[in-house]
Amino acid sequence: MRGTWAGTILLFGSPALVLVDFEAQQQMPARKATVSLPSLGLHAMQVDQLSPVGDSVRLSISAMPGSYVARRTTDTLGLAGYLLAAGQRLPLRLSPVAPARLAKLLPRRPQAPAQPIPYRELATTFAGGAPGVTLAGTITAPPSLRGPAVVFISGSGPHNRDGEEFGHKSFLVPADALTRQGFIVLRYDERGVGASTGRYAPAGTADFARDAAAAVRALRADRRLHLGRMYVLGHSQGSLEAVQVAAQDPTLAGVVLLGGISQPNAMLYQARMRANFQARLAAASAADKPGVEKYIKLHDRLIAIAAAVPDSASALAQMQREAPALGVSAEEVGYYVPTYLEHTVHDILAQDPRPNLRRLKMPVLALTGDQDTETPAATQLPALQTELKLAGNQHVTTAVVPQVNHFFQTNVPGQEKSPFDNPETFSLVELRLLVQWLTQQAGLTPSRK
Repeated sequence: MRGTWAGTILLFGSPALVLVDFEAQQQMPARKATVSLPSLGLHAMQVDQLSPVGDSVRLSISAMPGSYVARRTTDTLGLAGYLLAAGQRLPLRLSPVAPARLAKLLPRRPQAPAQPIPYRELATTFAGGAPGVTLAGTITAPPSLRGPAVVFISGSGPHNRDGEEFGHKSFLVPADALTRQGFIVLRYDERGVGASTGRYAPAGTADFARDAAAAVRALRADRRLHLGRMYVLGHSQGSLEAVQVAAQDPTLAGVVLLGGISQPNAMLYQARMRANFQARLAAASAADKPGVEKYIKLHDRLIAIAAAVPDSASALAQMQREAPALGVSAEEVGYYVPTYLEHTVHDILAQDPRPNLRRLKMPVLALTGDQDTETPAATQLPALQTELKLAGNQHVTTAVVPQVNHFFQTNVPGQEKSPFDNPETFSLVELRLLVQWLTQQAGLTPSRK
């Protein structure tokens, strides 16, 4: 099996494209394959194990997590089987697809940089933040290979070097804009994604922060380059990692937080949960309201326990002990436990950026869209100002970007589109604010390119 294979699953009544790239088997170091579901925001997830047996094959994908089990069809031109993920068994037939046809399957993205480009692209690999992890990425640099530098750090979920989500290359677009202004930019595949080794699934925020610190060191050590001031840029969960790196490296010239997190993650999750229950609470009858309020209090407490108790077994035991006081049985609590004690979510809930924010002395830029419901500007930007004031940091710039969502896209009220259906990759307003701030901080002369 070689090249890219494509198929469609029916998910919640709508078709979703699935792409399996077997070309990675011919690359060095050898890899088994990668899997993408563009409309779900999943790209270049490495296959941990590819097991062919006769005319059958099994692909295990821990980053999803899930697997694909199939056998060759009688015409030998395809695979017919099932994608097993999120407790579902979804029929999926895959067949080879030529590059020209593949391009037609994916929506056009007008902001994607087109060749020729007026700068250099350099491949790079470097040791990650743990033994056995080698990270692969791309450096874009002016022809002189001189300039200030930015390391991009992606958010939660498996991301390749382009920060690809919903078929949009959300990091490639701002990297292109910054490099045209004279910046050197490093973007890299997260561990277990794309061409990077290691496994994504078992890693947590601290692991990804160590990888980001390794990226900063690697860029500084690259003898092909002549670096000026260096900055880190983090999106969403990546903002926690950017802040952690900056707190440990005061030589960095600045930090950029896009849709950044400034409060304990548990507070964000509790706020989202309450917001989700509001419509149900408003529609409930007087007799039903106490029941809805009970479940709000239940979830509020389960989130708090998960955030405070890092060991999942201990957290589960405490949840079960408190169940009677919360008005439910220990068995009923068990029904909700996977929501909060799944490894990745449990790790995220435990994160609190405030200690690291209070150590930042360098300039900080924070941009958040006014339609961002993941990291709302109304709560996160004031919290950021408060924490950086405690740090004595006088170099803080914040902005709320009108009509922009968590994924950098403009959504006009009444004409909202899903991230996959929206043709815009990166808001021009947010992009201008980002480029202007970094250009001024680095002392560069703005270019008209």
